[in-house]
Amino acid sequence: MRHNVRLLRTQAEGAALIGVVKANAYGHGAVRIAQALQEADVHHFAVATVPEGITLREAGIADPILVFAAPLPEFLPAYVHHNLEVTVASEAVAQAVIATARTTGPLRVHLKVDTGMSRIGVQPEEAAGVVRLLEQAPGITLSGLWTHFATATEEHDAFAQQQMDRFTPLVQDFGDAFESIHVAHTGGLLNVPPSLGFNRVKARLGISLYGLANPTAGLNLHPVMRLTSRVTQVKTVARGTTVSYGRTWRADHPTRIATISAGYADGYPRLLSNRAEVGIGERRYPVAGIVCMDMFMVNLGDPEGPGATVQEGDTAVLFGEGGPSTFEVAAWAETITYEICCGIAARVLRRYVEG
Repeated sequence: MRHNVRLLRTQAEGAALIGVVKANAYGHGAVRIAQALQEADVHHFAVATVPEGITLREAGIADPILVFAAPLPEFLPAYVHHNLEVTVASEAVAQAVIATARTTGPLRVHLKVDTGMSRIGVQPEEAAGVVRLLEQAPGITLSGLWTHFATATEEHDAFAQQQMDRFTPLVQDFGDAFESIHVAHTGGLLNVPPSLGFNRVKARLGISLYGLANPTAGLNLHPVMRLTSRVTQVKTVARGTTVSYGRTWRADHPTRIATISAGYADGYPRLLSNRAEVGIGERRYPVAGIVCMDMFMVNLGDPEGPGATVQEGDTAVLFGEGGPSTFEVAAWAETITYEICCGIAARVLRRYVEG
């Protein structure tokens, strides 16, 4: 990850980085990842929810933390008590923030403008009025002005440029009221150079920190997560034997079968049944049958073949070095790398390797 930060900081051309550590740092472990990012001189973070922000505060992370979600008014005192930055996504939220700052304590806010994502945010034509409300209110600091690309997955993305065209006039009109402007996420950083073309600009980086941006992006990013388990049983089954629930896999000759201690309760998707491969030793072997909650089986092949060397206790690489890539696993599971990493369950032990 430190390698990725160095590359991304160069790509950002001096823009400060906001480290996105929502969803337990995309499954990697938010506290340890945030600590490592601090060591790499990243000192602004973003999460999705208030409890995620509180977890970082309780771990001693004192740097600014932006909460992406549009807040419900009853939760705003928690932002004050834990010094979390608020996303203002409507005039109603602005009014609630102003009331909370008056009665409970000061708040730092980031005004989110909806330029085309149609998720949360004030409409561009409403933004000036919301800024005036916030500017005049005591106890409010205008920390950031931002928007979010709906696409930006490739160079010369026409819709991303349309979003820039909607956002840029707002920066020109009242951007000086804010401490920072942040538009570029991973796709914007890599594919929309104008997203870095503002004063006091920052880049919100998530998936690229973890080395899982689109592999055609041209950067030599390294995947941070490697998922492994162990072989817990090896047996030889006769021709015609079926494996796992539903009997969807059948041996067409005597076959060695290895059972792996992982399943969909660990975040290894059930869609990988009869599709995926895992790495054991120097070879890859296909998943045989339906992935169970806590276990799945792989086909080691002929009892006298290369798979004959696999033994109970051997390491099985579900993705990462020595096995398939996260991109391959995501393709087999008909999803994206984000979901694969975010889905790794809390019961799976994270080990952090200092490189």
